[in-house]
Amino acid sequence: MKDSTSNQQMENSLELLNSIQKANPPEGLFLKIEQKIDKVKSNLVPLSWIKVAAAVFVCVFSIEIYVLTNQVQTTDLSELIQTADNTLYDE
Repeated sequence: MKDSTSNQQMENSLELLNSIQKANPPEGLFLKIEQKIDKVKSNLVPLSWIKVAAAVFVCVFSIEIYVLTNQVQTTDLSELIQTADNTLYDE
């Protein structure tokens, strides 16, 4: 008895699936989708430009680190303080 009710429920489900109607899309839908995909592809930045930008960034960053690590540290404050020279003309 249990087996017959499950078969009947399955047949009812299949009958519902047979009553579904196929959807008909508008005529130009596929063309519109392709145009949108092409539009998105045309707005992308080429991979070669991204590689060039990354290489420039790495070079600038490397130069910056090199300059900062090899900068001469002055410990003599007399180099930083200017001496006052009040003479206007060479006498």
